[in-house]
This record gives sequence, structure tokens and C-alpha cells, in this order.
Amino acid sequence: MTTPSARHFRRPPRALLVWAVGVFAYLCAVSGRASFGVAGVEASERFGVDGAVLSLFGVVQLGTYAAAQIPAGLLLDRLGPRRMMVIGAVTMAVGQLLLAIATDVPTALLARLLTGVGDAATLISVVRLVTVWFPTHQVPVFTQLATMIGQFGQAVAAVPFLALLVGAGWTAAWSGLAFLLVLSVLLVLAVVQDAPPGDPTDHVPEPVRAGQVLRDVFTSRQAWSGFFLHALTLATVNSFMFLWGVPYLTEGHGLGAAEVGTLLTVNVVVMVALGPLIGVATGRFPHHRARLGWIAGGILTLTWTVTLLVPVPLSAWQLLPLIVALAIGSATCSVGFDLARTGVPGRAVGTATGMVNIGGYSTSLLAVLLIGVVLDLLAPEGGATLGDYRAALASMGVLMGAAALGLYVTTRRS
Repeated sequence: MTTPSARHFRRPPRALLVWAVGVFAYLCAVSGRASFGVAGVEASERFGVDGAVLSLFGVVQLGTYAAAQIPAGLLLDRLGPRRMMVIGAVTMAVGQLLLAIATDVPTALLARLLTGVGDAATLISVVRLVTVWFPTHQVPVFTQLATMIGQFGQAVAAVPFLALLVGAGWTAAWSGLAFLLVLSVLLVLAVVQDAPPGDPTDHVPEPVRAGQVLRDVFTSRQAWSGFFLHALTLATVNSFMFLWGVPYLTEGHGLGAAEVGTLLTVNVVVMVALGPLIGVATGRFPHHRARLGWIAGGILTLTWTVTLLVPVPLSAWQLLPLIVALAIGSATCSVGFDLARTGVPGRAVGTATGMVNIGGYSTSLLAVLLIGVVLDLLAPEGGATLGDYRAALASMGVLMGAAALGLYVTTRRS
């Protein structure tokens, strides 16, 4: 019997349409995920809170996203990607509408919790669609393209959402995001199928016990390799992009808003350009996938080390190597999904994908918290200096070392 990991037969033209709708749904999810990051000033005024409480919103969302990965993966393996994408988008839409009318912190935190839960179902569903709708050798490429294009959801949050927030107000802006998510639901219902018509796996799967699926995943060396590769390549990227990057660049190095915006734009462009190339390399040299993680992790480690060793403020040009290294890490992290996909039975691909996602996002959450703790110790009254940021960001080396050790243990030959 043909298995998902061994399929090489030609896919129907509709595969690209299904993939495109899935990517649009993921882009909408990223927009909802990133939106709060550009609304800090308005949120502070609306809820009457300081920066410490605002950071709690990010912690709640990241923590929920990571914690929901395994349950979402189990549901994906049971319900299929179409239903899970609908459930995820509807949950996120409810969260955005709740935030649109929220006037107190507990309600707003509940809204971001719902956003994290819904977000957890989206990317793993898109990855599952790719494994079913495309030939095996094309899966890494289309997975990379999906994750890279989806990141443009950050641009939706940074430009049209922010413009609506400033021009029309809080309620209209968050309601607009809810409308975008509802649109993705309608497109998924109209276009997406769990498998191509006539596919040998296009049948109602036999019920599989959750315990059996979890054993498939947690006893797989390749799934654990994907977990640690995702953590190694993504932890410093997320901690920089989600919270500490802009303060480090502005307060630490004295860059202006225009320079910071240019650096972040370069990061996205390099990431999108590298994604398909890494996808092709992943598909063409499957036995060297872990090596791609080592290369990206090495580049990140070297670049962070050199940057943090310099005791004086750097210019935007001098910080460009760090920005490019972060793009390399972000573009390489999806290799972890491919490692896990080929290391578990087809019935457990969704759960394995969720497990890999936990690797990157749980380590990112720890990095965000660790940096905050070190900054509080070094600058308890605020006003952190470049030296404080250098020490705080250097603490991420502990987490990168742990991830590298895990990748080594799970990929070494028996």
C-alpha cells in the first residue's frame, strides 16, 4: 500500500489552489498573532497599564500557542486539516472580536489566549495539506514557501491594521482582523479538501487511540531531532522579533525608527528569498537535513557572539549581519517539520508537527522571560544600557547550548 511518505504520483492542478488558500489562512493567523505587537501604545492607554503588564499579553499568547500544539496535533490527526483550519480561524476571530470590545485586562488576556489557541491549529494543518497534496520531493519546497509567505501577515499587522487602528479606532481595527479571519474560513470551506479525489489515502481514517499516536511521536528520534532543530534555529529569532529586538536596537544602539524599519524589512526579504532554496536542499539531500540546522545554528551563534562582544553602539550597517543571520535561522527552522514528518507514521504527522512547533516556541518563551529577568536584575529602575542588553541577550546562549546538545544526541549514529 502506498504511504504518504512514499507518494510520487502526479498531483492535480487543484493542489496549488488548495495550497494557496491554506497559505492565506496562515497569513491571516500570523496577522492576528502579530497585531498586538504594533498596538502597544493604544493598549496601554485603553487598559491603563505599564510595560510589564503589556509584556504579559505576549507571554500568555506564546505560552498558549506552545501548550496547545500537542492537543491541536491530536485533533488534526483525527479530524483532518480542513476542519482544524476552520476551528482555528473561528477561534481566533472570536478572540479578535472579544478584544475589540474589551475594556479591562482580564477580558483582553482571554482574547489573546483564544488567539493563541486558534493560531496553534493553523500552521500544522497547512503542513499536513502539503504532505498530502504534493509529491514527496516537493513537500519541503511548498512547506518552506507556505511558512515564508505566511510571515507577510506581519506586514498586514504593521501597515493596514495599524493605519485602521490609528484612523478608525480600537474596535474597528480588531473587528477588521476578525473579518479577515472569517473570510479565510469561507475560502477554506469552499476550496480545501483533506486529500485529492481518488487519492489512495482519501478515506475516513480508522480511529486511532491518542496514546498510540503519542507513542509514535515521542519515541521517534527524528521527531525529537525536529524539535531541537526548531528550537536551535528559532529561539533567538522569536525573542528578538516578538519583544526585545526593537528596544535593543533603539535604546542599546541608538537607532531611529526608520533604520529599525529598514533592518526588519531586510530580515523579511532575506528570509523569503532563502526559504525556497532551503526547501529545495531539504528535498534533494534528505540525509543532510540536520546539517542544515547545524549550519544555521552555527551562523546564529557566531553572529550573536561577535555582535555582543562589541562594547560600543553599532550602526545599522554594522548590525546588518545579525539581521541576516536571524533571517537564516527563521528560514531554516521549517526543516524540523520535514524531519518529524518522515520519522512517524502517517497517522501521527499532525501531532509530530505540533511537537516540533513546541520546540521553537517554548524555547522562545523561555528566552523572552530570561532576558527580562536579567534586565530587571541589571537595571531595576529601567533605562537599560547597551551593556545591560548585551548581558541579557547573552543569556540566550544557555538555551541555544541545550538545543544543540539535544540535536546532537538525537542525530548521532547508534
